[in-house]
Amino acid sequence: MMKTMPASEAKNKFGVLMDTVQREAVAISKKGRTTAVVMPLHEYEEYKALKLEKLRRHIAEGAAQADRGEFSEKTMSNIIKEAKQERDAKKV
Repeated sequence: MMKTMPASEAKNKFGVLMDTVQREAVAISKKGRTTAVVMPLHEYEEYKALKLEKLRRHIAEGAAQADRGEFSEKTMSNIIKEAKQERDAKKV
């Protein structure tokens, strides 16, 4: 289970937060809701690599579909609109 620290404590005890983050990720909460996660740099680098790998896989799948002539009825503007809506929904 991830350690959770209130935002005010993270602010007032930043040194403690930084020491803790060297060993494990820490969730930062505000008004009882987790609003951020501070993690060791190596975990962040792993996350970025996995995210890039996933993106490359999706691109390769799309390229393979295009090569097979499996085009969608969606227009590029609709695809972009849907992607923005999904992104905005995740912000809520």
